[in-house]
Amino acid sequence: MAIILIADDDPIVRLTVSEFLEAAGHSVLEANDGQEALDMVATVQIDLLIVDMLMPNMDGLETILALRKAGSGVPIIAISSGGRMDRSTLLRPAAVFGANATLSKPLLRDVLVATVEATLGNAMREMAAKADHAR
Repeated sequence: MAIILIADDDPIVRLTVSEFLEAAGHSVLEANDGQEALDMVATVQIDLLIVDMLMPNMDGLETILALRKAGSGVPIIAISSGGRMDRSTLLRPAAVFGANATLSKPLLRDVLVATVEATLGNAMREMAAKADHAR
């Protein structure tokens, strides 16, 4: 079981993602925007952040950049419907600047859960490799 934070300004998306991930055995926290997500990451130990690219106050890319600049290694999955743009226009920079994975909305349950599990697994392997290397 992992603690996963979903940052999205759409309450329906947050509810849907929460239901999908809780059914898969995870604990889910919610944030309305990137700033709220950053505040939560600073105070709560999370295992994964799912962040929407288009949000008011602080968007997904700003959130990713702030976390990576602060040295946070928390795994990140960026999500987007694209809004008025093509989805890849928003998701490509997310991957370049630190997202571990990207998904297009609408989110399909099986794809979301598989991406979350793969991202968490990769993060665990990277931590184990760093620990082995440090010895």
